Amino acid sequence: MDWTNGMVEVWATGAPPAQAQTPAQARALAESEAEVLARKVLIGLLKSLRIDSKSTVREALEQQDSGEALLTAILKDAYLVEKSVSIDGTVRVTLAIRLNGAFADLVLPKSIMPIRTVEQSPRKEESFTGLIIDCRGIPLIPAMVPIIVDEEGQVVYGTAYVSRDHALEEGAAAYARGLAKARDNPRVGAKPLTVKGLRTVKARSSDLVISNADAGKIKGAGSNISFLHRGRVLFVME
Repeated sequence: MDWTNGMVEVWATGAPPAQAQTPAQARALAESEAEVLARKVLIGLLKSLRIDSKSTVREALEQQDSGEALLTAILKDAYLVEKSVSIDGTVRVTLAIRLNGAFADLVLPKSIMPIRTVEQSPRKEESFTGLIIDCRGIPLIPAMVPIIVDEEGQVVYGTAYVSRDHALEEGAAAYARGLAKARDNPRVGAKPLTVKGLRTVKARSSDLVISNADAGKIKGAGSNISFLHRGRVLFVME
């Protein structure tokens, strides 16, 4: 699971059946078995992903009765990364899918609505181009739609702040390992605002509390709303 780039990658193997009549048939059957198993693994992994602190993809699909839609999205958007054959004829297939597009549209909360982002005038320079939240040392669990609140519980970033268009295209947020890599990540631009996470919200392991002072920095300039609308938010983990 690559939460930085919004990618899921899985692999599975298929063995050539003993009753195959030709080497070509044996390989074809092994490839078919590997592809079927890889899709099953991919479906299972996607269903286990957290949408937010309250629900997983599996739970959301059950509420919407959208299991067939998930299968359709996977068949449409999953792509072959690698296929290899070992000496004994076993075939290994690696599949990947991005957490955007049809899959994101299927599972993201309907409360994430399209928002028209007002472009900043060239004369009015943006205060910041993105937001980095340093969560190192905090047992944060990644989710597709995390929420940031201040010490009073007021939402600083969440479903009402990000535009659905951007959430579908690039995700509502991303995660990175290490502060240096986060600052170089193009998602947050050249001038990111960096704040420190204090803790997760009680009983919500994917949502984060920041200080009132840092919340004020985010809310302080109207131009900051622009990068929030675009989902230019990056959580730094250990």
